[in-house]
Amino acid sequence: MITSFTALRRIGTFSAGLLLCAAAQAITVLSNNPTPGDSFTNAGPSGTGQAVGSSGWYYNNVRASGQVGINTTYARSGNGSAFMTTPAVASPGTTNGKADIEFLPNASANSNGNYNPGASLGSFSAFAGMGYDWYRDASSTTSNVQHPSLRVLVATTGGLTGLVFERAYNSLPTPTNAWTTDNISSTTNLWSFGAVGFASGGYGVTLADWKNDSRLKDAVVVGFSSGVGSGWGGFTGAVDNINWTIGQVTTTSNFEVSPIPEPSTWAMMLAGLVGVGALARRRKV
Repeated sequence: MITSFTALRRIGTFSAGLLLCAAAQAITVLSNNPTPGDSFTNAGPSGTGQAVGSSGWYYNNVRASGQVGINTTYARSGNGSAFMTTPAVASPGTTNGKADIEFLPNASANSNGNYNPGASLGSFSAFAGMGYDWYRDASSTTSNVQHPSLRVLVATTGGLTGLVFERAYNSLPTPTNAWTTDNISSTTNLWSFGAVGFASGGYGVTLADWKNDSRLKDAVVVGFSSGVGSGWGGFTGAVDNINWTIGQVTTTSNFEVSPIPEPSTWAMMLAGLVGVGALARRRKV
């Protein structure tokens, strides 16, 4: 949990200096489980999460039978993507299913197991934009304008704020059964949640406008999030190749499924375990 805005500002300044040493960073984020990959879900009403290895990515805010996981269902740019689904009617009889995948630096979990950011990626003033690939399956029964959203998370003196991209607020259609690429720039409309208010912005309020908003004057970027749900009903789809640019440095995360170890690898692991066991027996003697 973020406890010190001043500390985040200091971390953000330091991090931005480090990031300027490189022009781009391409990261492969592997599933926790081998082929066919992950499927993280939670039937309860409160959001919970799970770390995706040590990548800094988390399955998060998962509740009411929402499901998220890097798996092979909708392969993109390799063998996988981050699959997401919410049920038409979730237990206990609501449409409040939700599922996100989030990049949260130095994150910590609350009592429900949901993760919160704990460090800065740089100043919001240095944030130039973000982008991703997304997929909506035609079997989805939620409103035909909805698709996995993309959010930048920022910390302000007033608390945590998210700025959200959705095509509906940019007068764009929502294709189905096809991968779609969206790039969010200074002229893209975004709506907000959190410290600056819920559903502020939207039509006609661009990223450039938000960067000139006095409430975000000293804000720092503390994460990125993509997800579905919260009152949507039935949705099935995926995201991949989430990217952002801070301080002229672009970071891209490609979600892939961990391969099943080759037989030779298993043999080496087994031999190693046998050797460790033999050594332990000798020490006991």
